Amino acid sequence: MDGSKVMVLPEGFRKLEPARRRNLLHEILFGESAAKGTTHEDFLSTGRDESLIELASLMVESSIGYAPIPLGIAHGFLIDGIHHEFPMATEEPSVIAAASYAARIIAKCGGFITSATDPVMVSQIFLEAVDEGGIARIRASVQLIMQEVQPFLGSLPARGGGFREMAVARLPETGLVRVDLLVDVRDAMGANILNSVAEGICPLIESISGGRRLMCILSNAATERRGRAGCVIPFDTLERISGSGFTGAEIARRISLATDLANEDPSRAVTHNKGVMNGISALALATFNDCRSIEAAAHAWAARSGSYRSLTSWKVDGRTLVGELELPLSFGAVGGAAAFHPASRLALRMLGNPGAMELARMAAALGLAQNFAALLALVTGGIQRGHMRYHAPRIAYQAGARGAEIESIASAMTALRNFSHSEAEILLANLRAGLALE
Repeated sequence: MDGSKVMVLPEGFRKLEPARRRNLLHEILFGESAAKGTTHEDFLSTGRDESLIELASLMVESSIGYAPIPLGIAHGFLIDGIHHEFPMATEEPSVIAAASYAARIIAKCGGFITSATDPVMVSQIFLEAVDEGGIARIRASVQLIMQEVQPFLGSLPARGGGFREMAVARLPETGLVRVDLLVDVRDAMGANILNSVAEGICPLIESISGGRRLMCILSNAATERRGRAGCVIPFDTLERISGSGFTGAEIARRISLATDLANEDPSRAVTHNKGVMNGISALALATFNDCRSIEAAAHAWAARSGSYRSLTSWKVDGRTLVGELELPLSFGAVGGAAAFHPASRLALRMLGNPGAMELARMAAALGLAQNFAALLALVTGGIQRGHMRYHAPRIAYQAGARGAEIESIASAMTALRNFSHSEAEILLANLRAGLALE
């Protein structure tokens, strides 16, 4: 602890108007200086725009403002013959740079080839006290269930979506019976529809089975709703871009071996897959998709064999390196927060207002690009020097540099390969004294 007081909010805080919540929070956090009329910069950063404060209060409980996350654009993606630029919301300095770097390389090799399955999600009902006869009756009633579920599907059937099939299984440890209702949700992420379907049809399934409801909710596993991307990179290209002294064949071998390592060692696979999700999560956040759902599904997919493994595949084929990524991607283009918030509408406009399946294909290409950039750095010169080069401006800012000083200090730290806060302070003092930055 740094000696500051632990924040304690008064009873009924959540019931106050947003402006009153903010004022009260400011008083609690900053005490006497707030009482004197001083508004702290840290606090101002969460609420300069009144319209966004109002919007935040519509979106979350007990809102006190908004958290401005940097929004950037990854350049140069060639996907299925079409050029794309990707809005990405992330706090990590090197993520967008790495994605753009990989995209430019892969574009010169023909770009990404992508595909996506239909946006089918699963609505689940869990029942207890169901005997084998009850399971048989549920399975025999699929036509009735399909008919009775229609009112809960809203406009999905008119848009080409709707109920697709049903599956029933008994879980071996708890003995619970799980009823899966597969629904094509089209361009939505689909959570509200899926939960309405499960809760709406549950009384009928209880009656048919003779069982009792434990819970009704969607599954975020999204195993039926996948995006895929692939690319092919010739050895000659790898050799030209690396500057590491390795041949293209050796770089390809090392990248392939690094993927084998992630498949063998879960402790490495976690970091490997985190790199994949650097891009996918940043795109999800920019478009206000459900990052937690997408990430949970990806990691569950990585462990589907019973061991946590790499999400990507990199293999040597002749004189080329072939990369592939396939994973669940429940991106939505309508509904939820997507296209509700002005920032998400802007991001979707940058992308050409794609549908959900297009978003999934884009996300898969972005994830594969992030993974390639990370592996290329790791198996050649190492990742830290490039990472710190993008981190240097942040250190310079923290040391007090402003405006043009930031780039000067960052460049000097990079040249010196010294990225400490103390070095930044020395360099800044020298710059302001008119001394050489050495």
